[in-house]
Amino acid sequence: MSNKDNGDSQRGSGRWIIFIPALGCLGVAAIAVYVLQVSSGVRWSVFGTAVAIAGAAGLAGGIVGFLFGIPHTVQATAAPTSGTQYQGNTNLEQVSDWLTKIIVGVGLVQIGRALPALSKLAKNMKAPLGGLASSSAFGLALTISYAVLGFLFLYLWAREKFPRELQAAATIQEQIDKRESAQSNALSLVNRQLSSLKGGVPPTQDELNQAITTAPDSTRLQIFNQAEHARNVNWDKDKPLMALTIPVFRGLIAADTENQYHRNHGSLGWALKDQPDPQWQAASDELTTAIEIRDKLKVAGWKLYEANRALCGIHLVVELTTGDPRVASLSAAINQDIAAARTDDYAKKMIEGDEANVDIRWWISQQHG
Repeated sequence: MSNKDNGDSQRGSGRWIIFIPALGCLGVAAIAVYVLQVSSGVRWSVFGTAVAIAGAAGLAGGIVGFLFGIPHTVQATAAPTSGTQYQGNTNLEQVSDWLTKIIVGVGLVQIGRALPALSKLAKNMKAPLGGLASSSAFGLALTISYAVLGFLFLYLWAREKFPRELQAAATIQEQIDKRESAQSNALSLVNRQLSSLKGGVPPTQDELNQAITTAPDSTRLQIFNQAEHARNVNWDKDKPLMALTIPVFRGLIAADTENQYHRNHGSLGWALKDQPDPQWQAASDELTTAIEIRDKLKVAGWKLYEANRALCGIHLVVELTTGDPRVASLSAAINQDIAAARTDDYAKKMIEGDEANVDIRWWISQQHG
């Protein structure tokens, strides 16, 4: 079906929503015309009574129409699992089935008494509707017409619109369930990774990447804070434990497809250089990426990246042989990073003073020597 045909179908199916209430409004106009025949002293009383009768009949017919039109839930079969399974509550459907069967059954049994009952109803409405010769017929017509309108309106709504509302609610609930499942799965895998030294089996990098990528942004922030805390607390005292954060930072980087978070790369760079077997080049590359993202986003501060990249560069230089052409360019980059770190009060502590890094202090002394 084309989009045009689909649009025409939707417009056609929605016409009854306007048509049936329009008929109800015409009925109120008919009531207004009718009350012009009664005496002016009771005119408003008759009008109010007629409207009340129409409203009650419409409500009664609408309830029956809704009961007849309630859609039935299709329960999909699923493979049995070890966990507890839940399905949607179908009590309303069951009540609808029971009541419709009762209404149909009682109606068939009592169909012979329908005409006497309608005659009695018409007679009882004559006086409240002004006592005219036409009051009984008008009241009965009013009751039947509004009952039919109420039935059709809520029956059609329950058949066409109500399933959409139920489906929308089910879709929202499904999204919430998926979100909670992704959040729980990501946090569980991260906890397994960070506690794997205690004897647990760590997840693979692919498992971490996929779980963290599908997790909500708030969960990824929680994961970063958890990994950063573990790295920051243990980088000097328990390097093997600190190294467990490396796959977590890699997973956060894999989830950041638009390169919006420089701290993921920065923390990974720090962890790579501080692990028991430092990876100086990989750490330098991650710190370079962190600096590029920081500068692209125009984030102030964070010159500690340059200070640590200078440290990585120093270790890379000393591994090169004398006369290697890379020594000159790498030395210039180290000095440039040290100069940049001096512009930041926090990063400056790593360059100068009692807390300065031993390797950086040695490098500076060699440059001035």
